[in-house]
Amino acid sequence: MEQRETILLVEDEPAVRQLILLALGRAGYTVHEARNGQEALELFEKYGDSIDLLITDMRMPYMGGAELIRQLRSRQPTLKLLSISGYAGDTEFGEDFLAKPFSRDELLAKVREVLDRR
Repeated sequence: MEQRETILLVEDEPAVRQLILLALGRAGYTVHEARNGQEALELFEKYGDSIDLLITDMRMPYMGGAELIRQLRSRQPTLKLLSISGYAGDTEFGEDFLAKPFSRDELLAKVREVLDRR
């Protein structure tokens, strides 16, 4: 099944970022990847109009996920969000949260659920 949505993936851990990138790419999503919040802001400046979903780790150096979400939502209030974290308490932005570690199938199902929600 071919996807057309574009995802901004923000994850500071290279191995985790690569696994998520691979899973999303194989599922047909276009993915822009950032290592931290600052890189994500730069990518959003460039591709913001085409980004359908932000997937962000909540705990990263330089700028955490919460601050990144606040900044991006101030620019695009309807931006869909999936937060990920190894810390169960990082759920301040609602139910669209995946606790690490998660499986490829859990990731893809949650991404589809968030994108399909109006």
